[in-house]
Amino acid sequence: MHESRSAGKTIGLVIFGIGALLMIGVGFLSSWWFVPQIRDAGFNNLTIAGGLSFLWSISAPIGAMLAAIGGALYARAEGRLVAILIIGSLAVVAFSMVFNLQEVVPPLFGAVGGLITLFFLGSVWNWAKARSRSSGKERLGSDLSMIGHVFFLFAAWYLCGFLGAPTFTIRPDLMENYGTASSVVSLGSLIAIYLALGWGFTFFGHRTSLRGK
Repeated sequence: MHESRSAGKTIGLVIFGIGALLMIGVGFLSSWWFVPQIRDAGFNNLTIAGGLSFLWSISAPIGAMLAAIGGALYARAEGRLVAILIIGSLAVVAFSMVFNLQEVVPPLFGAVGGLITLFFLGSVWNWAKARSRSSGKERLGSDLSMIGHVFFLFAAWYLCGFLGAPTFTIRPDLMENYGTASSVVSLGSLIAIYLALGWGFTFFGHRTSLRGK
């Protein structure tokens, strides 16, 4: 039994490592080469042997999927959870690859924005109710994670302005008509910064909570 658990953790670690390699090696580091090529020739005009451009385009989603599955195996999670992760991840990746809207659907963005708002408020309320029952590093970790959620909300809000009003990035006709192109760089940079801060506070929040247990 002990050998079986050890083998499962080893397999999980290997799968996690492959996912991390895809995300960091192919997704992040290769972007420094791919992005200038795409900017100069366009993605559809890339002529890279072995389908490497396609692998790069799906490296982060596939890598994240493998990292989550590997983490679950390493943690000796129930088979049901591992199966849900595998099936769910494949379904999401497949949906992302075939999803192809040709026109803007405003109600979609309105519904998504409303859900994000409700989920954020619910998360804050859950944190506020549970905070008094924790202490020390566990409470500090919870506080840091909540700050991360706040930054994620900031990013979502500015992403809304980036894609829709007032910048209209996905509506080139309106962007040109209202002369909002000058705001694209600033808003895009803010979104990237707030996303990084959100992930950072969430990560350190989880790490701090684990040290308190």
